[in-house]
Amino acid sequence: MRFRSAAPVVLSIVLMLLPSCRKPQLSDRIKGSLEELDGYVASRPVYETRKKGQLDALRRLLQTSNDPFRSYDLCESLANEFFAYSFDSTQYYLKRCLALAEQTRDTEREAAASIALGHLYAKAGHFMEAYNRLFEMTDKESLSGPLRADYLFALYDFSRDLAGNSGMVERLFIPDRSVYREELYSLLPEGSDKRMQIRLDELVQEGRLESADSLCRILVARTDPNVHQYAICAYEMSEIAGQRGNSEEQMEWLIKSAECDIINSVKDYASLTMIAQHLVGVDVDRSFRYLRIAQEDALAYNAKLRPWQISQFFMGIESAYSDRQQKSRQAMVIASILLAVLTVILSLLTIALINRSRKLSRIRAQFEESNMKIAMVNATLNDVNARLSRADRVKEEFIVGFLHKLSDQIAGQRAEDNRLRNLLKQGKSAVVLKELDLSTRSEKSLKEYYHTFDITFLGLYPDFVEQFNALLREEERFYPKEGCLNTELRIFALIRLGVDDSHDIASILHYSLSTIYNYKVSVKNACLGDRDTFEQRVKMIGK
Repeated sequence: MRFRSAAPVVLSIVLMLLPSCRKPQLSDRIKGSLEELDGYVASRPVYETRKKGQLDALRRLLQTSNDPFRSYDLCESLANEFFAYSFDSTQYYLKRCLALAEQTRDTEREAAASIALGHLYAKAGHFMEAYNRLFEMTDKESLSGPLRADYLFALYDFSRDLAGNSGMVERLFIPDRSVYREELYSLLPEGSDKRMQIRLDELVQEGRLESADSLCRILVARTDPNVHQYAICAYEMSEIAGQRGNSEEQMEWLIKSAECDIINSVKDYASLTMIAQHLVGVDVDRSFRYLRIAQEDALAYNAKLRPWQISQFFMGIESAYSDRQQKSRQAMVIASILLAVLTVILSLLTIALINRSRKLSRIRAQFEESNMKIAMVNATLNDVNARLSRADRVKEEFIVGFLHKLSDQIAGQRAEDNRLRNLLKQGKSAVVLKELDLSTRSEKSLKEYYHTFDITFLGLYPDFVEQFNALLREEERFYPKEGCLNTELRIFALIRLGVDDSHDIASILHYSLSTIYNYKVSVKNACLGDRDTFEQRVKMIGK
């Protein structure tokens, strides 16, 4: 008893030595979503191959084109495909668009290419080049309605990106994006995606997060989940959820955005990086893997600021790894102490067990004796159960024989009726005149037979109707009068008694074989579960 009382004390000492290692835990839903994201990450080469195939097809078309206008359109399509995939290739094809527009002296196409190039510079973090292209090299007064809307949207995006990148080397001062908002509202069609994006940004700036959430959900719902724009909308949803303090929803939208980026082989993104940042304190290995992928893609895209932004998170990863190593060292020290304590306890327990071995021997003998008694009791119970099983079989055989006897009696009565009718046909009416009132005897006997069957069977199996209905769909269940069965129930009552041959059932119940078959098929079609095992389940009722 002294050893038992000492055990809690030892355990308390060990727990005092354990360091605090609790950390935030992910919900099961987020864990499942991350596992799904890992599947997309593993399939990146497949999506990459598909993307390169699309780009190669456009390049081949461009190589075969001699028309400068068609070449411009193909270069523009290639630039759009490369926009989030490769900065250098996008820049190359936009400059080819500029050259082709100058060659054909198409000022509108030249302006469109110049605006697209300035927008590319802004999105890639080349802010000085974007400034020169959009403010110094573009004549905004000569732009038509659609081109002016594209130009103002590029300026709007430029101002927004510039405000969100405080780590840039250049110091540029351009108007706040709110300056361009009203004119964009007047130029962009009502309900267009760009107009809704600008309105969404305005609501977030004003802190009207409920309205922003509703508008962004509309944008998400109307966007194909397999296009790059869906990743942008999902990222906006994550930002709104984060500002509203819903970290789990924020994580879910980031994962959706990252999956869409992977499907479209996007190289310039933020979602996977943000997921890695959220996972630093929870799953450092997965966080490091995601950051490494994001850094590789950023370097492949050749954006100016994105690799620098991602590299900052690696310091957090390094710190998390250091913390984990420190905790591992502390755990090893504690494990050594715990091992020593357990060695002492085991030694003391060994001595105690040796001293008590004799007592255990006596207890073992008593236990074996008790086992023998229990075995005898079990044998007796098994014998009783066997007798009860035999009694059940005898009971069922008796009932079946009884029903056969009653059925034979009814058959005899019908034969007698037929005999009397034949006498009438032969003109011997005097012989049967006194018995004419018995012409319905067989039908009455059959009703009495059914009544006797119902009473007898329900007396043996009072819960049969309830348990039989439990095997059927609710709308197909039977509710006969109390103490009675209907035709379907009588058929399956006989099956419960072991009469499963349709000929025997038809003979006992005085129905045609086709009637029995139709009723059985109808009931099986209404059953729950596998219809092929329905009769076996009926036979188990009451057992």
